[in-house]
Amino acid sequence: MNRTCRGLVLAGLLLGTTAAAGAAEPDLAYGAYQAGHYRRALDEALKRVEADNNDAAAMTLLGEIYRLGLGVPESQRIATEWYDRAAARGDINAAYALASALLDERSGKRDPERAGTLLRKAAAAGHPAANYNLALALLATGKEEDDKRAVSCLEIAANAGIGDALMALGILAKQGRGLPQSEAKAAEWMAKASQAGNVPGEVEYAIMLFNGTGVAKDETAAAKLFLRAANQGNPIAQNRLARLYQSGRGIAPDSIEAAAWHLAARARGLDDAGLDQLFDRLSHEQQGRAAALAATRIEGAALTSPGQTSK
Repeated sequence: MNRTCRGLVLAGLLLGTTAAAGAAEPDLAYGAYQAGHYRRALDEALKRVEADNNDAAAMTLLGEIYRLGLGVPESQRIATEWYDRAAARGDINAAYALASALLDERSGKRDPERAGTLLRKAAAAGHPAANYNLALALLATGKEEDDKRAVSCLEIAANAGIGDALMALGILAKQGRGLPQSEAKAAEWMAKASQAGNVPGEVEYAIMLFNGTGVAKDETAAAKLFLRAANQGNPIAQNRLARLYQSGRGIAPDSIEAAAWHLAARARGLDDAGLDQLFDRLSHEQQGRAAALAATRIEGAALTSPGQTSK
């Protein structure tokens, strides 16, 4: 199951709502969770379960606390037990979390078959991340009918703002897989992925902008997107930005900047012989400046980004 979408969307849990009475009480457990007071959140959720053995939302929150080790030692086993109890009481967030846990050896209850059943159940109920992960499984079969089902799942996830789903739809539109082939539609999806903060999608859209593929050519706009993605540690964006600085396309030419971004990309394993030559032509002093810039950017990206890469 894709790590990007394993996390629960707990914002919709109303732990303090008393449905039978129809009146909302203070949401002490989730309020404490949001504020970062995890031990208090744990205590409040446990109180809720003690008072009502069918409080699935409280159980789901307890599972999340143990899964992430928030204020307590991390325990996938305990988290799985709470998710199991909540899922048995109809909580869709818990069903999705349990599906994830049952694919994890650390849960002590690995069960891929049951995980698949739970994932399909959560997806059918409209859970965005479940739909995204189900789409990945459907695409893996290589069957045309599954491709179309995958597109439907991805659209549900995309409507919830999941960047990976937006990018996936862009790729499928470009390939004509599961939906009509359209570079223009692919560009639309990639633009939305970029707006959602999906770095690989941002790089793909920047490439389309630079080349004028499916969208009006705009080298300046492309350079801005490459710069943003490069600052988040994407090596392809760093390489493309280095080339733009070298050629002065979409951005003012600057050999030091070109060399610095090339060094950052090379540190991530992306070589470029042409940019190696540019670096070699610099003076010793210029090479030092470029190396210092690269080191700062590599360190900054490591602190602020998971280091996603694009195709």
